[in-house]
Amino acid sequence: MAGKTITIDDDDVNDALARLYAAAGDVTPALKNIGEFEAKVTRARFVSETDPEGKAWQGLNPLYAKTKKGPGILRGATRALSQIVWQIADDSLEIGSNEVYARIHNEGGTIVPKNAAALVFSMGGQTFQVKSVTIPQRQFLGWSDASIREALAIVQDHFVMAAEQKGPPN
Repeated sequence: MAGKTITIDDDDVNDALARLYAAAGDVTPALKNIGEFEAKVTRARFVSETDPEGKAWQGLNPLYAKTKKGPGILRGATRALSQIVWQIADDSLEIGSNEVYARIHNEGGTIVPKNAAALVFSMGGQTFQVKSVTIPQRQFLGWSDASIREALAIVQDHFVMAAEQKGPPN
């Protein structure tokens, strides 16, 4: 470096830098807070029946709606699908549902029979035999712009609290 330099040799600054380096090495507290936040936001989508950007989910098939049990779209009597879970894997965060049918509802798609000539099911008191069923996308998993801003704020808080030696944010 050309020119003059000023060296700051201050215990408080050095201690704060050491805490920042330590916090950068362990982002688990920040990931936990992000996981809790995003799980809460995702569960709320089942009540608002909207995707991460606030767009309303497609309504229920009227025939199905006649006999559906449970309080709303994608919410059955057990509300199992809306039990959103998160886990830390290595240095990343995974958010989702443990239900095997979560993906088809989140992404939409067509279901076809695996080992039979047709799908057979009852709906609205009628029995159907069909070659396929199309499930509309009703996205509940995903990051909205607001969630990304909150995740960034959580990360920032994590480092501010580390520098101020307040411990990880809760």
